[in-house]
Amino acid sequence: MALPGAALVRFSAMPNLGKYVAVGRKIGSNCGYVRWYGTKARSCQDGGSAQAPSKRGSPNLLKEFPEPKSLLNNAISRSLGVSDLSQLIQYSCTEHDGVKKATVTVAWPNKMETEGHALKRIDAERFAAAAACLKLRELGLLGPNNQLPKRRAGRGKEALRFTLCDSDDDALTHDVPMPGATGHEQNVPPTPSGDAADVTEALSLFPRPKALLSKVIQVATSSNRVAEQIRYKTVGGKLKKCELTLLWPEEMKFVATATNRVLAERRAAALACLKLKELELLDKDNNPLTHARYHHKDVKEALERDKRPLQLEISQRLMENMREYFAQYPVGTELQRLWETEEEKGQQTLKEEGEEEEQELVTDAITGRPYFPLSSQQANMLSFDLQEEWERANPGLGVTLPVDAHRQRVVSAVDASRVVVIAGETGCGKTTRIPRFLLEGHVKGGKGAECNVLVTQPRRISAVSVAQRVAHEMGPALKHHVGYQVRLESRPPEHSGGAMLFLTVGVLLRKLQGNPYLKGVSHVVVDEVHERDINTDLLLALLRSSLKENPDLHVVLMSATGDNQRLAQYFGGCPVVKVPGFMHPVQDRYLEEVLSEMRRRPPPPVKTDFNGNGSDETTPDVELVADVIEHIDRCGEPGAVLCFLPGWQDIKAVQEKLEEKPYFSAGSQMILPLHSSLSVAEQQAVFRRPPVGQRKIVLATNIAETSITIDDIVHVVDVGTQKEQNYDPRTKVSCLDTVWISHSNVTQRRGRAGRCQPGHAYHLFPRKRLEAMTTYPIPEILRTPLENLVLQAKIHSPNSKAEEFLSQVLDCPEQKAVRDAVSRLQEIGVLDRTETLTPLGECVARMSCDPQLGKVLVLGAMFRCVLPLLSVAACLTRDPFHNSMQNRALVVKAKGALSGSSFSDYLVFSRAVSGWKRVQQLGSREDRQDYLHTHTLSGMSLRFINGLISQFADNLHEAKLVSRSTECLQPSSVLNQHSNKDELLKAVLMAGLYPNLIQVKKGMVMKGGRFRPNSLGFRTHSGPVLLHRSSVNRGKARLPSRWLTFFSAVKSNGHVFIRDSSAVHPLALLLFTDCDVKEIVRGDRVEVSFPGRWLLPCDLSVETWELLWSVRTSIQTMLHRNLSSPDNAVSSAAQDGQLISLVVDLLNNTDSNPRSDTQSPYSDTEDSDSEVD
Repeated sequence: MALPGAALVRFSAMPNLGKYVAVGRKIGSNCGYVRWYGTKARSCQDGGSAQAPSKRGSPNLLKEFPEPKSLLNNAISRSLGVSDLSQLIQYSCTEHDGVKKATVTVAWPNKMETEGHALKRIDAERFAAAAACLKLRELGLLGPNNQLPKRRAGRGKEALRFTLCDSDDDALTHDVPMPGATGHEQNVPPTPSGDAADVTEALSLFPRPKALLSKVIQVATSSNRVAEQIRYKTVGGKLKKCELTLLWPEEMKFVATATNRVLAERRAAALACLKLKELELLDKDNNPLTHARYHHKDVKEALERDKRPLQLEISQRLMENMREYFAQYPVGTELQRLWETEEEKGQQTLKEEGEEEEQELVTDAITGRPYFPLSSQQANMLSFDLQEEWERANPGLGVTLPVDAHRQRVVSAVDASRVVVIAGETGCGKTTRIPRFLLEGHVKGGKGAECNVLVTQPRRISAVSVAQRVAHEMGPALKHHVGYQVRLESRPPEHSGGAMLFLTVGVLLRKLQGNPYLKGVSHVVVDEVHERDINTDLLLALLRSSLKENPDLHVVLMSATGDNQRLAQYFGGCPVVKVPGFMHPVQDRYLEEVLSEMRRRPPPPVKTDFNGNGSDETTPDVELVADVIEHIDRCGEPGAVLCFLPGWQDIKAVQEKLEEKPYFSAGSQMILPLHSSLSVAEQQAVFRRPPVGQRKIVLATNIAETSITIDDIVHVVDVGTQKEQNYDPRTKVSCLDTVWISHSNVTQRRGRAGRCQPGHAYHLFPRKRLEAMTTYPIPEILRTPLENLVLQAKIHSPNSKAEEFLSQVLDCPEQKAVRDAVSRLQEIGVLDRTETLTPLGECVARMSCDPQLGKVLVLGAMFRCVLPLLSVAACLTRDPFHNSMQNRALVVKAKGALSGSSFSDYLVFSRAVSGWKRVQQLGSREDRQDYLHTHTLSGMSLRFINGLISQFADNLHEAKLVSRSTECLQPSSVLNQHSNKDELLKAVLMAGLYPNLIQVKKGMVMKGGRFRPNSLGFRTHSGPVLLHRSSVNRGKARLPSRWLTFFSAVKSNGHVFIRDSSAVHPLALLLFTDCDVKEIVRGDRVEVSFPGRWLLPCDLSVETWELLWSVRTSIQTMLHRNLSSPDNAVSSAAQDGQLISLVVDLLNNTDSNPRSDTQSPYSDTEDSDSEVD
């Protein structure tokens, strides 16, 4: 029987439903239909009850319908367009034996009851509701995936009559009450403005609508003032009406009613969320979109803006200046002259090669002077004089060392074989004694004039200290036969013949350039060959070639911990001579024992991967290191402490921690840093004995691991890590990582404690860490970029392909890595397509620095701005600033002051050095200290940099680019005519460092999805990069150009950081790059781009481009002419001077970032966003 006041809905239900017919009846002005899913015939039980499969219901049913009560409500509400379901869905509950039975009665589309059982009432009701949902799905009122029926199009109060019929069966009818319809028996409260079904659906979709709405507005508008965008206004008495005004994305109003204000606001907010969902402003999970997706139009506009060509305009005055220059020096004439000169040069070369004498002038490897072999008579006289000199001096050996007992065996083995491997244990004395044994054996045998011994050491400090020790042992009468030569310092023997020269591997490689087969050298002793740095591997390959060409040459390879058998096989199975050593006992303590001794908690267990590689932290705990050193000083035996740390920053951090301790206050102990960047004199300080009552504490990198003996070391503290360069071929970025050392490194380090007396080794890593370490370190040649190595290979073996030559090294690198290095050198113009050194390459090969920096120096000499660029190259080798964790902010501030408006880290370096030189010459001692303090500069580093500047100037002289090296250092010389022209300096830097370019983009989508329209992003051809905190361009509010150039990049925490950068003028790209360009002419405009590049093209007039192309051609002609024949630079000095002045004028008076709109896209008021580092 129908309920009073309810409209009747006639429902025909047959056991097999063939089709559904929806019939709507117009009520007032509204008409509506119920729509449901389903097309196939289904079976249903009229008025049946769906029982749960078990007393506690079916878990599978809840998997199908995880929120059954809400789903049931929404299905009925949507189908009928009503919100009051109290008469349509009713729950009742009974209990039997502690089990709740819930019954849900659904009055539409036909009356049905379903049951559910559970221990709790709420669970029983959920099971019952799930069974009802299953029934609705069988009837087609829910989709296969529980899709709800579509919302009714009609709104308002209405009654619907639905008839479901089958053609073969009679209809059964049921009266179902319909709240909300017009009737006589019941007064219905007014419907809220928001459709009741929409409200119900919205609340089911958005359980916390106000919070979601606020979050959306906050994300979309980037504002914390959400209340300004969302306004709630609630009025009414018992029935509250809330009007919600939403101002984003456009002004919209939503109205809902409820019995209290909170619920009314919640309903209104839910309707607003539903609208946002319809507008696709929420994701599929009803969460806010990213900020960038809300602003996709702005993102698209930013992308399009960055792709627009840069429009360049040259003033009429500059156009006229270019025309005047080319009227005087036509490009065609210059090219014709260059071709004729090249043809004459080629014919002259062929003639010289035909007349070339077999004997070439080479350099004496001992003295550096031209080498002239001695005649038999001269050799005999010198040998006799040496023999007498030795007999008079009668040098002793001093302290007896284990190798002394094996003297004859070693000397005989070397005499009998061209190559010998000496497997000398630590402490045997091989480094100081074996070179002397070889020299003295020849002298006493009457062949001293034929003996010249070169002894390589891996580092400057070892070469110098070993040479001084050997000279001291031989006595004052013979010490002039011993010398050393390292970078920036050289004290060779007085003459060759009966001489010993200690030198670094790098210095010997340079000597091989002037004396490829080491004529005049009898022995090359390669000490510490196990270290396997890239220079040592190259040297071994070159020595194999020298042995074939120089029958008088003998090679001795010495190592304490290397793979000696492998070395012997590399040299054709040469003999291995084992020499026992002597070590005082060393007591080892690993981290567990150290902490126990200090009464501290044991360390956490070491985690290792399946390959045995440790995944634990490699960064040293400087607090622990300082505490261990203090513990040794308080409780340990007398004697010096040697602490091994990965790098300079770690050394300074530990030193600062120690000096902060009250126990070490007021300089009570002698704390000395030891690093490869220190000068030789500063390094030698570690050998001095401390004052009485003080303990010497040496903080060192692996520089102290081999070859040097600090004779008062008793305690060694080893953190077990070191800095190691690793190269990522994908990003073309080198990473200086802190890595665990190998077993052989551990052995070498502990050996420093037992050289002269019993000692103690404190290994600040667990024993299990030791077990995971590799036996030997990975050769450097397998983990570093190979450009320098390939360039060295082309110098020493110009007729060999790089891959062919490097296949001969002990551990040959991958062919792809070699090919990449060759391509890189070809790209910068050092090698041509046949892998032959170009004229530029011949000059760059003379520079004792990175090939790109070498190119910068060569171009600096060509463009008459050499001194600032010498400073830049030196500072990129050694940082002049006093960097530490504590004064990082001071360094940034000092760099900013030096940079001014240059937007260049490189000009910061140049200005820092020039200012220091000025105050050195003109200022007082107090002025010099003030300058260093004001700019946070290191006087020690600047002195080292000054030495590098002189060395690089000498390199330019060796390359015949300057007549005297001192001219480079004089500000008033013609070589520095344009040294104060910042734009020219930056252009030359770009030309040298090309293709290291960064494109600057405005408008960035950040990692969290936020779009920042005014932030600057940076990208190289390898991908996105970030500016390092040390760069002056980090966080700039604007940049004057769309491009930056850079020298070095580092990878850290998955990001690539650019350490140093400089703004690039677009004209510099057009004029100074030596690569193909692509031209697209459109009427009187031309678009110039770099094919295959990601660089932004430039747009300019055809007339302007024709003139600029002529300038570009003239620059390349000048460079080729002067590099091919440096003498040409003198004859064409006036013409070159006018061309350079014209280029300077163009760079200084052309806008580097012309505005296509009213606002320059790269000049804004918001900081660029470089994010993390």
